[in-house]
Amino acid sequence: MTIGGEDEVVSYPQRSWDDGDVEVVGKRLWAGGVATAVVAAGIAIVGVLIISNVFDLGIQTAERSGALVDNAMTIIPVCAAIAALAGTALLHLLLLTTPRPATFFSALVVLALVVLLLQVFLARGSVVDHIATAVLYAAIGLAIISMLSGVSRTAVRPVTAGTGWGGRQYDGRYDQRYGSYEQPYDPRGPYADPYGGQDDRTTRHDPRGPQGGRWQ
Repeated sequence: MTIGGEDEVVSYPQRSWDDGDVEVVGKRLWAGGVATAVVAAGIAIVGVLIISNVFDLGIQTAERSGALVDNAMTIIPVCAAIAALAGTALLHLLLLTTPRPATFFSALVVLALVVLLLQVFLARGSVVDHIATAVLYAAIGLAIISMLSGVSRTAVRPVTAGTGWGGRQYDGRYDQRYGSYEQPYDPRGPYADPYGGQDDRTTRHDPRGPQGGRWQ
């Protein structure tokens, strides 16, 4: 953003997220990530039961050989939980570094999911096994994306009102004393009277008061 006057144009860094600084609540984010891992593991268990017992099909690996997953009832849920926790770590990093973390997170995870599904279909094996495996992986991946995207909206909160970049306040006016548009943080709060209650637009000085005058 750029603010300009008649004689100069001064730039200052963009504030984060809707013109207000935010911070990541790590405990809430990782609590949501652990819950997502549990749900993803549950989806994997249900999917393996349906594919293996109801349809009597195999779940393929993403290797070119097209081999079936051994002990799928254990391996697939564990991998789903690990994927959810890895996604939480990625989301945490994006929340700290990017302006639209949920968008970038969804895009990255979708790309990774597409690569995984392509590897499944390019592997050797029957088409039916390919489809069953792809549906299971897609269900797990989309569930992780959906839940962690929701967690990202609840795992951030604004910082203390009135503080900006580096704990300083910003009033939109150029201050010659500090050479910028940002003023140092005032510990008295965002609504502190810079004149100590002696002068503002709603008071005036009465010279008839005691001790040479008073403010009223």
